[in-house]
Amino acid sequence: MKLKCTGVFFASIGFIGLCEGGNAFAQLEGEYQIQPIFTRYAETVKKITFNATARTFSDVQLQEADRFDGWGMDADLTIPIPFTKRCQVRVMWPFYTDGEARLIDPRHRDTGQRIDVHGYGGTFDFPNVQLEWQFLSETKNGFNASVYGGIGEAFRVLDTSTLSHDKYNHAGDYALFGFRGDWHYGEEWRFVANAGARYYFKSDDLNPAGTGSDDVFCLSDISVAAIYHPWACPVYPVAELVYNGNFSDYNSVLFVPEVIWAACRNFELKAGMTVGLTGDGESIGTRFQATVRF
Repeated sequence: MKLKCTGVFFASIGFIGLCEGGNAFAQLEGEYQIQPIFTRYAETVKKITFNATARTFSDVQLQEADRFDGWGMDADLTIPIPFTKRCQVRVMWPFYTDGEARLIDPRHRDTGQRIDVHGYGGTFDFPNVQLEWQFLSETKNGFNASVYGGIGEAFRVLDTSTLSHDKYNHAGDYALFGFRGDWHYGEEWRFVANAGARYYFKSDDLNPAGTGSDDVFCLSDISVAAIYHPWACPVYPVAELVYNGNFSDYNSVLFVPEVIWAACRNFELKAGMTVGLTGDGESIGTRFQATVRF
């Protein structure tokens, strides 16, 4: 009985200490950002920040296949530019993708069959580099605002198991650009909003508008996130709404409830579920992300 009581006592002390640590995180806003999985802050980072993300997805549409179910991994690194307070560079690398899809291209003999799609790369994301500039700060304007621009290129292909041994993403170049904003609302809420686009100068079997669509196309990326901190513990409920599409024949909207655990000022873990609200794009999936700061 004494051992049990002692264990409960020390567990309680540890929990209280963890909760009290949450107040310190709130005081470090600006140096320590509670970043959602999809939506990025306009405020620049103060430390080198590394994100590693694992994902599962289902019912994704590609140009020559649909009902793509699988998993993938990617990573990104954000580096503040020395001697500046408002500029940073972000490098994003889709590391691996693996799944199965239904072939819908009538030019293939095995149309209608399930095929494997896998390789060291992404689908809609290519390795890319972005430059970001924060031109408004919350201390002076009530909110942070920034612009970004970047370029990306497909370096690795995705192999398929079609009878013709087709490959995805053996060619691809795109430009990324857009705006970001974030602001506080009281002491418990922080909101983040992004609006941008990806213009594909060149792509291969990728346009989600379907078979016969152009390899040169544009997709809009719009997302909003609400971060809530109702208690002292460093656990943050988050809700995101993510749009990806061309406002015409392809429109994907995801609702993403998630939770962030800030283990310490330099490390956090995130888990979320993606729920598709339209007939296009991902229907349901998961996201797990780890963030490390140096």
